[in-house]
Amino acid sequence: MKGILKTSSVVLLMLLICSSGLQAQDAVSFEFSDGIENATLKNKMERQISNLLTAINRAQTNNTDINFSGIDIDDMATQSICMLWNNVHFRTMDDDIVEHCLQLRNGNNTLRGYQVRNIAIQMYPLDDTYTDDRHQEVCIDFNTSGKIVDFNITMGIRQYTQLMKEGIELNDIDRRMQIIHYIEQFRTAYNQKDIKFMNDIFSDDALIVTGKVVKRVPSEISLPKVEVEYKVQDKQQYLNNLRSVFANNGYINVKFNDYRIKRHGAKPNYYGVTLVQEWNSSRYSDKGIVFLVWDFTNEDAPKIHVRTWQPTEVSEDEVFTLNKFKLP
Repeated sequence: MKGILKTSSVVLLMLLICSSGLQAQDAVSFEFSDGIENATLKNKMERQISNLLTAINRAQTNNTDINFSGIDIDDMATQSICMLWNNVHFRTMDDDIVEHCLQLRNGNNTLRGYQVRNIAIQMYPLDDTYTDDRHQEVCIDFNTSGKIVDFNITMGIRQYTQLMKEGIELNDIDRRMQIIHYIEQFRTAYNQKDIKFMNDIFSDDALIVTGKVVKRVPSEISLPKVEVEYKVQDKQQYLNNLRSVFANNGYINVKFNDYRIKRHGAKPNYYGVTLVQEWNSSRYSDKGIVFLVWDFTNEDAPKIHVRTWQPTEVSEDEVFTLNKFKLP
């Protein structure tokens, strides 16, 4: 009996040691390098990021839901992470992270919150249908009191830096940061299958245009020209189709690249955003040029008035731009 008890104690001790080792492996330490001077607020946000990333890593290790207890995070951010988690699990690629703190400002230059970017994550698919890039980056947003209010998959640092450089040159850097924020939310909403966000972000009279190549015409000068057939939908038609796509695909991973942001000359609250969209899902993949007309008249609730999709084969002068649409 003593031998059995002794053996059981050893096994229990080994299990405890292994469990402690796994928990240590999941722990993430985060620190801001600069960008925020309020020491109390800085420490709070660093702690929230460390706790959140550790909770995500622990959930991935144990294949469980994420435990948000002890983390100062609002319901919308929690829901956003959980919706993404229901489609694909992930964890951080580093356990010791140091990053710059970005200050997020409104159009009138008032502070609306803070953001940390460039947090590298590794995707862990729920089944073998996921064949896309498993390395992504996320950002975490805070309100002015240090509560986590958003979590999104983001563009790469090189693209972001270039857009910010253009913003400095054109004196609209704060608005560009807002646009990037909402586009990253827009992209993440596809990955989360978040039909509510899509309903909220499109204006009621939104114009949705999609194109497909119907004929390729040989050309002696360059690549073959293409004839494109366009289909026009309203908001409800587009959302109904999107609901079907969400329901019929185990996962969706949308990536945006090659951003171009242009402000309307006569209507400064309107911006045209051109980007290359890579769509990968369990049933379908494609690549095309997406053009969005964003209205920031209400900067707390911007709307998309136009969304177009064109094949990448179209020539540069055929790509949709602001001057091809009559704005409200």
